[in-house]
Amino acid sequence: MNLEDVPSILKNIAEKEDIGESMSLRIFRGLDQERADTKWGMDIENPPWLEAVHNTQSGRCFILGTGPSLTQQMPLLPHLDKETTWTVNRMQFWGDLPFTPNNHVVAEPGPIGGWGRFIFPQYDFPTAINRIAINWWPVTAPGWLWVPKAPDDIQMRWEGFHGLGDTLPPIPTGWASPLTLSQVAAWMGYDEFYFLGIDTTQTGQAWDAIQGRTANPRNIRSILECFDRANRDVRRAGRKIFDCTPGGRINQEGALEYVPLEDVLEVKGEG
Repeated sequence: MNLEDVPSILKNIAEKEDIGESMSLRIFRGLDQERADTKWGMDIENPPWLEAVHNTQSGRCFILGTGPSLTQQMPLLPHLDKETTWTVNRMQFWGDLPFTPNNHVVAEPGPIGGWGRFIFPQYDFPTAINRIAINWWPVTAPGWLWVPKAPDDIQMRWEGFHGLGDTLPPIPTGWASPLTLSQVAAWMGYDEFYFLGIDTTQTGQAWDAIQGRTANPRNIRSILECFDRANRDVRRAGRKIFDCTPGGRINQEGALEYVPLEDVLEVKGEG
């Protein structure tokens, strides 16, 4: 390796480790602190609807995964009908969901077909007020709104939580759809984020707690690191972020602070 090709901040590492011509030094893209300002080099513009909703909302919102812990919270969930709610992926499979979500989101490419022309029906939630697809290429499926997403090597754990300022690049992945979409909620102006149903396991769904499996398994450690980064960024911005998932790994491993859903909703004794 020619040290002239190594950024000055890393030259001392290369010299200390005696990196020779037959060796290489991998430089992670997250070291470039200006890339968000250039939209990660993507030649892409936000759709007009996304610019129009910036800071038009306020207060709190509830962001649901599809984990089996939701079945433990059934007595509380009807209260969410009066709140702003976000659901993801195959939530329509759970016929016991006792409210209609305000926003339903897909944030992975798997549910999107025909280069954005349609969403596979098992990932749809036709009665949701808004349906939003977060994707690398434009989504033109009828009835769906599109949010540009960065390539998956642009990750929240390295690049940070976006949507808190006045510019929104294609958003980084949080490796969990509820966390990825929370950046859109922040962009809209919500300042309190409550997650539930984020069990962070590879098995179990609200509609099948025993044998249900996640459609696209993820690296759990990556998810935890993304939640930890989101926690720090959101709180530094003066906003609130909590996990309401009983027994969830996000709160058990310290990435987010746990607060019982019944305390948030102020409905004691129903949990």
